[in-house]
Amino acid sequence: MVNSTTSSAERKNTINHLRWQAKAVANLLSAVHLLSASEQQATLETTIRLADELAGDLSELARGAA
Repeated sequence: MVNSTTSSAERKNTINHLRWQAKAVANLLSAVHLLSASEQQATLETTIRLADELAGDLSELARGAA
C-alpha cells in the first residue's frame, strides 16, 4: 500500500513537472517574435532543449504507465 501511494505521488509530481515544461515551451514560443534576431535564436535553442527534455520525460511516463 505504501508503494502505491508513493508511486502515485511520484506520478503526480512528474505530471506537474511536465505541465510546467509544456507551459514554459509554449510561453517561450509565444514571446520569441518580440525579441531581436540574436535573442530569437538563443531563445529557440533553449526552447528546443526544453522541448526535447519534455518529449523524453513524456515517453518515460508513457512507458511506465504501460
